[in-house]
Amino acid sequence: MKAAKSILPLFFLFSLFFFALSSCKRSEASEIVLDNSDPLALAPDVRWAVVIEPYAAFREELSWDAEATDYCKQGELFPILASALANEENGGEAWYRFDNGWLPASAITVYPNKLRALKAAASLGAKK
Repeated sequence: MKAAKSILPLFFLFSLFFFALSSCKRSEASEIVLDNSDPLALAPDVRWAVVIEPYAAFREELSWDAEATDYCKQGELFPILASALANEENGGEAWYRFDNGWLPASAITVYPNKLRALKAAASLGAKK
């Protein structure tokens, strides 16, 4: 009986040691690959816009009455060059400048980087 009592704590310690080692499986570390083919994709100073309206017209100036310079459709994305507020006569809405002209804030959603904008555009059904 005395031998059984001295083996029990030893058995318990061995079991605890075995379970501790078996729970520490060594797994192969997965390599994180950063796609740096587009240097502007994660640039902190470049914001991106995704068009949320079915169709939108780029304007020459910050006004709904300004001449349309180009058109875009839902799901397209563009880097934002500048932003400004229209005067009270033109509604006081925020407008964003792109290569093709100005778009109102109501026609787009702004994202902090291209990767988020691409994900949002994909959820709108846009093709890459």
